Amino acid sequence: MIRLWDHVGRALLLAFGLVLLTNATAFAQHDGAITAPSANAIVSGTVTVEGFATHPTFRKWQLDLLLDGDADRATFLALGEKPIVAPSPLLTWDTTPYPNGEHLLRLRVVHSNLNYEEIFSPIVIMNGDAAPLAEKPERAEAETKPENPSQGTAEAAPVVFRTDAPPDGERWIEVIVSEQKLIAWQGDTPVFETIVSTGKPGFATIPGEFRIYVKYDKTRMRGPGYDTPDVPWTMYYYRGFAIHGAYWHNNFGTPVSHGCVNLRVPEAKALYDWASVGTRVVVRP
Repeated sequence: MIRLWDHVGRALLLAFGLVLLTNATAFAQHDGAITAPSANAIVSGTVTVEGFATHPTFRKWQLDLLLDGDADRATFLALGEKPIVAPSPLLTWDTTPYPNGEHLLRLRVVHSNLNYEEIFSPIVIMNGDAAPLAEKPERAEAETKPENPSQGTAEAAPVVFRTDAPPDGERWIEVIVSEQKLIAWQGDTPVFETIVSTGKPGFATIPGEFRIYVKYDKTRMRGPGYDTPDVPWTMYYYRGFAIHGAYWHNNFGTPVSHGCVNLRVPEAKALYDWASVGTRVVVRP
């Protein structure tokens, strides 16, 4: 009789353990979800990404875009530190800075022990006059370091700013994408003007009014299709968009960048010295 109850007890414990394991597994598979846009949806312009993210030991959630589905080309989109238990907006997302093509949205739900679950949803970005999906944007050499350091380097010309502008005039920068032109203004007086290179097709330089929020005399830039060290005289004005010098090409006047505003290095330094954190940047189409 004792052996019988011993076997029964073991069976009950095993069954109870299986139930707990099954429930835990089911929960882990539903730590989060991306509910909109739907899987394989074609998106353009500004869209709302919706979903939920929760766990008994919730720490945070993070939303990323995996360009071409490649985890090594993940681009951060949004982060939240409170659990979301029902489908809700996670992000109002402007898709225009990102290349057309087939990508993955990744929702990562991080636990307090730093383990995490990942949920993926495939999408297709199709902005503007998009090429067929088979013709994905090429990885241009515009934002990769040339093998020959002298390649694409033009002989430096003197950079001159006008000095007769009203001293109390606001210093601000205008970028005209259609003309590939940058103008530095002091009040209503243009004190410097040059040609630039803005974003190539699929990597738009976003129009709008912004302000420089950080400056680096040298920084490393990484993104889809490029990893460029020692980018000189960089001024970030909106998210990952910056005005900076480009030592790796001499195609100024032609859109070749990944969305930034490229200048010749001496011009970038002169503008860097002239502008400051808080300087207004107006980008026109």
